[in-house]
Amino acid sequence: MGSLFINESGTANSKVILFLHGSGAESERWKEHFAQLSDKFHCIAPDLPGHGKSNQLEWTSLDDVAESLANLIEEKGKGPVHVVGLSLGGSLIYRLLALHPELIDRALIDGASAVPIKGSFGVIMGVTMVSPMLHWDLVIKVMAKSLDVKDEGFEDFRQNMKTVSRRSFRRAMTQANKARVDLENCQIKSPVFFVSGGNESATMHQSHKILSGKIPGSGYAWYPGKGHAWMVSDSGTHIQLVRYWLLNSTFPEALVINPLQ
Repeated sequence: MGSLFINESGTANSKVILFLHGSGAESERWKEHFAQLSDKFHCIAPDLPGHGKSNQLEWTSLDDVAESLANLIEEKGKGPVHVVGLSLGGSLIYRLLALHPELIDRALIDGASAVPIKGSFGVIMGVTMVSPMLHWDLVIKVMAKSLDVKDEGFEDFRQNMKTVSRRSFRRAMTQANKARVDLENCQIKSPVFFVSGGNESATMHQSHKILSGKIPGSGYAWYPGKGHAWMVSDSGTHIQLVRYWLLNSTFPEALVINPLQ
């Protein structure tokens, strides 16, 4: 695999946060996080294979991409780093924690179930069917609605989808929806905070609850009434959650912490 395009901001000697975007997005998704966190951290966000300015690189597998990210961490991190991932990015964090736990200090996983959600087969079939038409405006509008992307975030979403590789999108989405963490024998040691939209799959919520109870120092929350892509329309709450988890700041009022207990 060739070199990923990387966005960077902040002081080079500060603690690194590696930001990992979701399917169909790119590193620019984190621009507001960079603007508000670069005074405290060295912020790094790659365009994943098949996305953004890395769209000439084909997506191969979750493990291959995780290995590329591990190399990036070793190059930039100067020790264990914090990792924040949305959707596909969260699935990659699960793989990093399994393959290279020594590289992760703390992690925040948003909208990524640890096990296949109910209906994942249908999701995979849908992705396979629409991927040849992925750049069509009508398809992009339908996907935006299904992901609860609001009007204010739609244009960025549309532009991102126009550049993504169709084959890479299909592969990445299929693999992420099949991925599984062993909930019963979880060996993750790095603290992880799990978050999701309140309207997302009950399977996802339950996997977050189980893992947060097994991984020392971890936690979970959801955003009532919101769907999978809530961060697109409310980046402020997401940034506050990052500050809470990494800087011991105030917990965001919009979220409900430990909602199933």
